[in-house]
Amino acid sequence: MNAAPLLVSFNSLSKFLDALPEKHCDNYREQIESLFDKSLPPAASETCLAVLFGYSLDFVYALTKKQHKFYRSFKIQQGKKVRVIHSPRVALKVVQKWLGTHLSNAVSFESHVCGFVKGKSFADAAKIHQGAKWVYAVDIEDFFPSISIFQTSNALESVGYSKDAAILLANISSLNFKLAQGSPASPVLSNIVMRDIDMRLKELANQYDLQVSRYADDIVFSGKDLFQQELPTDLEAIFEATTFSLNKNKTYFADSEKGQRLKIHGLLVKEDKITLTKGYRNKIRAFRHMVEQGKVSKEDIPRLEGHLRFAEFIEGKNER
Repeated sequence: MNAAPLLVSFNSLSKFLDALPEKHCDNYREQIESLFDKSLPPAASETCLAVLFGYSLDFVYALTKKQHKFYRSFKIQQGKKVRVIHSPRVALKVVQKWLGTHLSNAVSFESHVCGFVKGKSFADAAKIHQGAKWVYAVDIEDFFPSISIFQTSNALESVGYSKDAAILLANISSLNFKLAQGSPASPVLSNIVMRDIDMRLKELANQYDLQVSRYADDIVFSGKDLFQQELPTDLEAIFEATTFSLNKNKTYFADSEKGQRLKIHGLLVKEDKITLTKGYRNKIRAFRHMVEQGKVSKEDIPRLEGHLRFAEFIEGKNER
């Protein structure tokens, strides 16, 4: 599903303003123009949202007050853990997709933030740590569900929304007062909520002359000298004053001087490049040979070609 344009079906700001009730336009014009100038979705009120998407005002109220009616919930297995996904139905999803896409285009983040950022990927997060002697990684537990509707509202205020508009959009994006796992707006909203923490992570890295990356709920520090023993305690202190908790079972440390591989996001980090693991590289060679020799069934070709494209994508990162 592609996102609707910033003004949805209106081809100019003036036409959108003209479509609003006159008194409403007078009351909200300044807010709308300010949001539009910042390339932010100009949803200054429920009425603005209704006019933009052609919804009735009652329907918009339902989207914000009876969110449970607009989600389909299901479970997926992730390793030993079962994750509940709340997928928005179409009428809500188009609004969330619009909101998430244009927030992503308008809001900037720290350079070490690689998840849910346009033009960046997990491979870019891994590349930050090239040349490291050691890596220390932690995982934020239950990332999206740990973000309350109040945090989302405050985060939206911080980028330029009024309190009422921020509450409106936070309601549109939340389920059971938490960021919805499955909403297309959740990724960028989580990044906006994390902006203060990201700044503190960067300051901590600078304090010890380290590199840091964050890809969604995965935070990685690395260094070229001895491991800083105070780092875990300092990192925990950053999160103690937040609603987030670090997953004690997903802490990872590796030291190349002890013969350990530095593995980040499934990739090996070396002195001057990132690579696939040896096992994956062997599979790629076998897949390539099978494709070249025509020893692949028609049904399996897309899957194997997907693996080959992935390998080329990683190699391409080393050429930049």
